[in-house]
Amino acid sequence: MKKVELLSPAGNMEKLKEAIHFGADACYIGGGAFNLRGMSANFRDKELLEAVNYAHNLGKKIYVTLNIFAHNQDINYMPRFIKYLDSIKVDGVIVSDLGVFHTVKENAPNIDIHISTQANSINWATVKAWRDLGATRVILAREMTLKEIKEIKEKVPDIEIEVFIHGAMCMAYSGRCLLSNYFTNRDANRGVCAQDCRWNYKVVAQDHESAGAHDIIEDLNGTYIFNAKDLCTIEFIDEIIKSGVDSLKIEGRMKSIYYNSIVTKQYREAIDKFYTGNYKFDEKWLYELQTISHRLYSKGFFFGKTNEEDQNYNTSVSYSHTYQLVANVLEKLEENSYKIYIRNKIIASEVELELIRPNHDPIKFKVDKFLNLKNNEYTDTVNPNTIAVIKTDIEMEEMDLIRVKLPVGYSDTDIDTQNM
Repeated sequence: MKKVELLSPAGNMEKLKEAIHFGADACYIGGGAFNLRGMSANFRDKELLEAVNYAHNLGKKIYVTLNIFAHNQDINYMPRFIKYLDSIKVDGVIVSDLGVFHTVKENAPNIDIHISTQANSINWATVKAWRDLGATRVILAREMTLKEIKEIKEKVPDIEIEVFIHGAMCMAYSGRCLLSNYFTNRDANRGVCAQDCRWNYKVVAQDHESAGAHDIIEDLNGTYIFNAKDLCTIEFIDEIIKSGVDSLKIEGRMKSIYYNSIVTKQYREAIDKFYTGNYKFDEKWLYELQTISHRLYSKGFFFGKTNEEDQNYNTSVSYSHTYQLVANVLEKLEENSYKIYIRNKIIASEVELELIRPNHDPIKFKVDKFLNLKNNEYTDTVNPNTIAVIKTDIEMEEMDLIRVKLPVGYSDTDIDTQNM
């Protein structure tokens, strides 16, 4: 039996390495242009080559997004970039625009083309048409049910099918939103969405503007009529695998390293468990997915039409998480001694740390002090962007993560603002 692919996002090289470390079979990334995450750090040409070489050396794959809805000036500059991607042997490109599809075919006829979810593929006839045109994979629209996905795979078995399994959901049909362009002149279909759907809105009655705006549903903060919950399929991931899909995709090229790593780790464990032939849902997978910064979870469209329970009408962004990434392991220096990079402030005497490793449950531990390598002094407190040395009996590896538990009720965004 061919094993389903776990496809993780990577907004930069560090995120790509962590995603692979925690079990991704492939990563999708964006170049300096032509992708729908224009505010992510993305990869310049030399970084794209580095990413491909790194992944291929580990037997992993790299797909590059060319999924904007292109205007004339975009098409004019695209051939050179496409030829470069072909020359560095990326494993595929993701497109949503038929003109871009044709441009890829003209300039790199042997490169695999994956049809983006933005192309709104929701039936087997559309998937068959893309196959006949030469696409090798179709990423189905998020509005598909499991029953529909199975039927597509049965009717068009000779093309790969990819579905989203975790991450943010857009209130617009397959992400084709016009709100951002209308309100802020930032084109969501060209990679610079302002996420206007997360704002609070009021309604004004036509010809009665002087009466002022009024809430549709009133609370202390306003009304959030477009605010979708996040998709989470960990509780029924076995059913998605049984549908016959070829790739399971995690959303989040602009999410944090902790977010991407934890999500990849949980789905990796669930997928591997499925192929043992003794699958049983493990509550710890869902628990861990609650530790990342996220909105309330939904099962999306997999079991039919959504309802009010799948939207968050009561609050705006409303991110919550229970843990925070504070450090990552750089290297082992000697027995029980490790060099780590500090991402958030740590006071050794006040916190219990947890080590996150692939294929292991979290391991709690404490350290007495840190050796700050900037001044070679021992200290109880280390601040962000510090490189320090710790001593512990816990076995660690490069790229393992260290986290701390947060106070109850802590909220934060999952967007990686350091690399925007």
